[in-house]
Amino acid sequence: MNRVLFLFFLFSLLTYGISTAETGVTKDKIYVGTSMPFSGPAAAWGNVGKAMSAYFKYVNEKKGGVHGRKIELLARDDAYTPAKMRTNIEELSGKVFIFAGLLGTANVSANRDIVAQKKIPTILPLGNPRMWVGYPKDKLKYFFVGYTDYKDEAVFLTKFAIEKLGVQKIAVFYQNDDYGEGGLEGVKEVAKDKLVEKISHELTETDFSVHAQKVKDSNADAVVIYSNPRQAASFVKKLDELGFRPKILASFPLADPVMVKLAGPAWDGAYVGAVVKLPQLYPESATIFEEVVKIDPELAKTPFITLYGIGIGIVVEEALRRAGKNPTRGKVIEALESMENYETPIFFPITFSKTRRHGTNYVGIWKVYADGKYEEIEKPTALPPLF
Repeated sequence: MNRVLFLFFLFSLLTYGISTAETGVTKDKIYVGTSMPFSGPAAAWGNVGKAMSAYFKYVNEKKGGVHGRKIELLARDDAYTPAKMRTNIEELSGKVFIFAGLLGTANVSANRDIVAQKKIPTILPLGNPRMWVGYPKDKLKYFFVGYTDYKDEAVFLTKFAIEKLGVQKIAVFYQNDDYGEGGLEGVKEVAKDKLVEKISHELTETDFSVHAQKVKDSNADAVVIYSNPRQAASFVKKLDELGFRPKILASFPLADPVMVKLAGPAWDGAYVGAVVKLPQLYPESATIFEEVVKIDPELAKTPFITLYGIGIGIVVEEALRRAGKNPTRGKVIEALESMENYETPIFFPITFSKTRRHGTNYVGIWKVYADGKYEEIEKPTALPPLF
C-alpha cells in the first residue's frame, strides 16, 4: 500500500511539475497580488492596477501567458490607507506567488516588514525610494524598486525653476506624509532663502481656499506640488479663482493628462516630472499602449498612470519568463537580479543585481498644455541609484 501511494505521488510530480507546490502557482495559472487605491482621494492612481490587469490579459491572449501559464492579477482596494493595505496583504499572501506594484509611500513603508516576513518577492512597489535606504539587507532582498526618488526629483525641478525659469520666490504645496515630505526636502535643499511658503494638507481635506490664499500672499513666482490628483487640481483651481497664476511645477505622479481634465485651464503650462516613455513622444510606448487600451478603453483617459501599470506588467512577465517553467520565488529573485540595462517600451533601462535594488532613477521635465499635448523640456536623465 505504501509503495502504491509513493508511486502515485511520484506520478503527480512528473505530471504537474514540482512548481505546483509554490503558493500561487498551478498547472495553468500564476497569481500576482497587489493593493491599490481604487477608491478614496487617490483613486485615480488605482488605474495602475487596472492597467496591470489589462496587460496580463494581453499577454494571456496574445502570447498564451508565460511558459503555458496564464497570469492572473488579484487586486484589492486599500483606499490609500496603510491599515487596509495590511489587511489585503494578509489575505493575499496565502494566494499569490508574488506581489507587484503595491502603491503609496506611507502604505508601503508601513507594510514592507510583513511582506519581507512572508518572503514574497515584490516587483516595482510604488513609493518614495528613500524608505529603502538603510533597510536591512535580509528584508530588502524581497523588493525590486524601479521608482524615481522624490527628493532627487524635487532638486531637479527646483534647479530648473531657478536656473531656467528665473524664479526668485518658491512655495511648496505638499501632502502631509512621506511622499510630500520627500518633495519638500528636495525643494528646501536647493531653494534655501527663495522658499517663501510651505503648505501641507491632509488627505481628508476638500477645501483649499486658505492654502491658495497663503500662496498668493507669499507672492511666489512658482509653486512646487507634491500631492494627489484630486487635491492638487482643487488647489490650483483655487489659485486661478484668486487671479493668481504662478508657474506650476509638479511631481511625476501628477504627470498624467487626467490633470488637464481635473484642473482645467489652471493646469495649462504646468511643468511635470518626466520618468517614463509617454506615447506622445515615444513610438514604442504608443504601440503597446494602443494594444492594452483595446482591452480596457477606459485606460486611455489616464495615459501616464496606465503606462506605469503596463510597465510593471512587462517586468513581471520578463521575471517569470526568466524564472523558467518550474518557477519558485527564489528563481524569481535570481531572474530579477540578472536584469542589466533591461529596457522596456515604457521604462528607461533597469538594472538589478545582488547588491542593487534601486533599478532606475530617471527624471526629466515635460510641459503640459490645456489641449492635452506635452512638450519635452528637459530630456530624462539617469541619476545615481540610492541602494
